[in-house]
Amino acid sequence: MSLPSVKSLVVSTGLYRPARWLARHLRPAELRTHLGDIELYRSLVPAGALCFDVGANIGVKSEALLKAGARVVSFEPHPLLLPELRARCSHLENWSLVPTALGSSAGIATLYAREFHGESSLDQTWSGQVVGRYHVPVVPLDVAIRAFGAPWYCKIDVEGWELEVLKGLTQPIAVASIEFHLTDKEVAKTLSCLERLAQLGMTHANLCSAESSRFHLPDWVAIDEFTKWFPGDLKQSLPGDQYGDIFVKNSNLTAPSAGSAT
Repeated sequence: MSLPSVKSLVVSTGLYRPARWLARHLRPAELRTHLGDIELYRSLVPAGALCFDVGANIGVKSEALLKAGARVVSFEPHPLLLPELRARCSHLENWSLVPTALGSSAGIATLYAREFHGESSLDQTWSGQVVGRYHVPVVPLDVAIRAFGAPWYCKIDVEGWELEVLKGLTQPIAVASIEFHLTDKEVAKTLSCLERLAQLGMTHANLCSAESSRFHLPDWVAIDEFTKWFPGDLKQSLPGDQYGDIFVKNSNLTAPSAGSAT
């Protein structure tokens, strides 16, 4: 039996959570990453604040946000990932799932499912072997905000579709993160994302290397200075794979009280 088949069986039989707990404790590096994510989110997100996980995949970051005390709305259009996402997060309080993609305007788009599910994207040119195509609904971030309220933090990890997601946002939020890759094409796209975020009132930026929960720069940098610097020396200094997440914040927004809507 293949690994995906075993996972599907574990999910369908209700054994996913105990199996997930055991696997995490048998893999110290995975456990450290999970605990590091929780610590990072606690430093960024006030207790009870609303967060959007755009491109939730199988829910690794949604789970960490929930355990950090946030209220979380997960957006994930890939139909084959939804059972594991539900198995991971549905037992936790303050979690909602919206099985849709986000983009610049409402409509129907093609999701290109890759052999490695983490590479699935609305971007047809993204890396990875396409193994399936799905027609999925798309809504703008502004529509999601009208439905759920403005998030304090919005995580955007959509494999090359980040700028399209940001085009659907026209109002300020406190914290956002976008995935970046250090190819020439993706660097240009990331710079466009940073310009868009600066237009929305973001004031400072920092970054984490691939799958890391530690900031790479010692201090937050004014976003205009960060944009002029990026990608700087990252091709030489970034540990691990040549990608990561850029975090941006609006220092002019104050933290909500616990449990209040943002």
